[in-house]
Amino acid sequence: MPLSPSVQENGHPRPGRVVDPYGIACSYSGSEITHPVLEVALPLVVQRRALPAESRSGSPTANYDGAMLSPSSSAASDLMPRLVLLHAMTERGHLSAAAEAVGVPQPTATRWLTALSRTVGVALTQRVGRRIELTRAGVALAEAVGSAHTTLAMGVARAHEAADPGRGQIVFGFLRTLGASRAPELLRAYRATRPRVRLALVQAAHEELIEKLHDGTIDVAMSSVRTSDVDIVATELFKEPFVLVVPADHRLARRESVRLYDCRDETFVGLSVGIALRRKVDELFGAARVRPRYGFETEEVETVRGLATAGVGVAVLPARHGGSLAGSVEVPIVPRHHRNIGLLVSTRRPLEPTAEGFRLWASQHAWTRSLQPRRTSGPV
Repeated sequence: MPLSPSVQENGHPRPGRVVDPYGIACSYSGSEITHPVLEVALPLVVQRRALPAESRSGSPTANYDGAMLSPSSSAASDLMPRLVLLHAMTERGHLSAAAEAVGVPQPTATRWLTALSRTVGVALTQRVGRRIELTRAGVALAEAVGSAHTTLAMGVARAHEAADPGRGQIVFGFLRTLGASRAPELLRAYRATRPRVRLALVQAAHEELIEKLHDGTIDVAMSSVRTSDVDIVATELFKEPFVLVVPADHRLARRESVRLYDCRDETFVGLSVGIALRRKVDELFGAARVRPRYGFETEEVETVRGLATAGVGVAVLPARHGGSLAGSVEVPIVPRHHRNIGLLVSTRRPLEPTAEGFRLWASQHAWTRSLQPRRTSGPV
């Protein structure tokens, strides 16, 4: 598509705007043009073609239909998929995975990158051993493409929101331990106020939720609030007190509260090493100067709770929302310790309007409250 900026007599365009083949308005001044999607300044090439000496008004014409963006016009018209491939290499780490993500065979992906380097005018990839990696120039361009993709995705989301307010989609992640009651309660209350919003749910461990927030797989996560999480902003929703879970006939079951030091000779059941909640529990033991003796370890919180209820051992866990399991007692631990639960978002990616609205709603909703540590017992 030809672009037609007005020009001065010396052949340089006056400051103004042109439109690239995708209909994106670009500002230009002097010999550079700024593309808002690629977010870079590019050279403006003005090609003079044969023009009538005089226009009908008798004045020299100042319309250069041959003016065009270089290289942004070709990138916009037929190289955009190749730019997406370039960005995919930064996320996937190597060419074969990037090609699979984009949906093209690897030989095609190789040709795309070669053509893209030729269009841009610098080498974007290099061979290192048997691998093809991005050069510094390739990384720089890929970062710009990533920003452009995010900006366009946000624009599409806002367009849908403007066309049909109250509609949208949220990908909501949450800890498995919150799937029994807490997450469903929140989602049910939200659905009552926004019935047309689609909700996609993802259950995962804390570390996996953080990764998914950063890579954009999920929008918002309901998980533990930790100051150690990088580039994460959390809105606290409630606190879960830690309790000692024992069978109803245990010697500590009638206590109003218990110190971990009083449990030093007990056999414990707990989560496997490496799980975030296990690390938190181990910190509590360390503060109490207790070295727990684990008889059983598992990856599921409810399995730990069930084993403790059966008398296999005792367990230190966050209080169960709705009360303890039948046949068990949850005794508050002193000094009081809590697990803070909140809504987490990544600062590396902007939230789409629907997801941002959900975050604000949840932070202000009366549903958000703290559980008070108290002794609870289920039916025997």
